[in-house]
Amino acid sequence: MRNTAAKEISNYCKNNENGFLIAGDAGFGVWDAFQKELPTQYINPGINEQATIGLASGMALSGHKVFYYNIIPFVLMRCYEQVRLDIAYHNLPIVLIGIGSGITYAPAGMTHYSVEDIALAKTIPNLNIISPSDPVQVQKAVAYAIESDKPTYIRISRSGEPIIFDDNIDIKKPIYLKRGAKQCLLFHGSIVDEVLKASEKLDEVSVISVPMISPIDVEKILEILNKYEDIFVVEEHFKDGGLGTIISDIAVKHNVYANIVKIAIDNEYIHKIGNCDYLRKELLIDSESIVNIVKDK
Repeated sequence: MRNTAAKEISNYCKNNENGFLIAGDAGFGVWDAFQKELPTQYINPGINEQATIGLASGMALSGHKVFYYNIIPFVLMRCYEQVRLDIAYHNLPIVLIGIGSGITYAPAGMTHYSVEDIALAKTIPNLNIISPSDPVQVQKAVAYAIESDKPTYIRISRSGEPIIFDDNIDIKKPIYLKRGAKQCLLFHGSIVDEVLKASEKLDEVSVISVPMISPIDVEKILEILNKYEDIFVVEEHFKDGGLGTIISDIAVKHNVYANIVKIAIDNEYIHKIGNCDYLRKELLIDSESIVNIVKDK
């Protein structure tokens, strides 16, 4: 997915001299071709995240289209105040590309995990939030962000994920991968592989991707809430503050009774060390855990 994002950003900057990529001492290899082809549109300010957000904001205020690329803790967490005030307060259409969603940087530890970023991002007004699951969704997300008049945060994993979705999808709406009867799995982001494995053992369960976290399509979510007896929200994110919380809030606000089950990470620090597959099993968000939770309902 990183390469898809790089391709879309490179294409924009090749055709628009106002386009600038800021890579915060990250993405080595991903941006080699960009640096060679567009050296005057590439900036690496080094390990200097708060000042980098200020730089991006100043450039956007001067009429430039700015893309900021870094791992998620250095896009949103270390510089939360600057994103909140320098970018979102001024409603600047900067594109924030965050790498390493969920625990995809395992086994680097909590310093590199992004299991609370949606909760943080949702507290910032004006900020679009997109959590794509494959290269097609990444391409659609970057295209949406380029056209948007608001700042956009796109969270993606770090590996070479396969193509899952058709090119004609609408990134703004929930997308069905499988249709069932009484139960459904809602998901976003890098957990897609575990969801698809689980769905092979759950014949009557709908599988729905929700890449657009904010602004979310409330009308479509209400349709889902009213249609299914059990809604399982699967995400590589904390249970509190993620998509499951957003879905639950919609149900409460619109007086809809729905049995919503969050299959996500408990709001606790992750002290165990291992690769992503190992941690998912330990955190009960792997395909086997998903199947067991759904069948137990």
